[in-house]
Amino acid sequence: MDLNYAPEDCAFRDTVRAWIAANLPADLQHKVLNHQRLTRDDYVCWHKIVYRQGWVAPNWPVEYGGTGW
Repeated sequence: MDLNYAPEDCAFRDTVRAWIAANLPADLQHKVLNHQRLTRDDYVCWHKIVYRQGWVAPNWPVEYGGTGW
């Protein structure tokens, strides 16, 4: 069994990490890093951000808000 990641898996991981770093609001990051309770509004805010990226339903077709993966 090969437990190494394929180059495309590493590239995808790096893409996601970079996107999160650029799009995660500072207040949410602060709460998560400091183990503070997230409110419903926090979850809604993040969900909307992920939705705009098309990652809420990644298996859905692009025309319905998915990524088309």
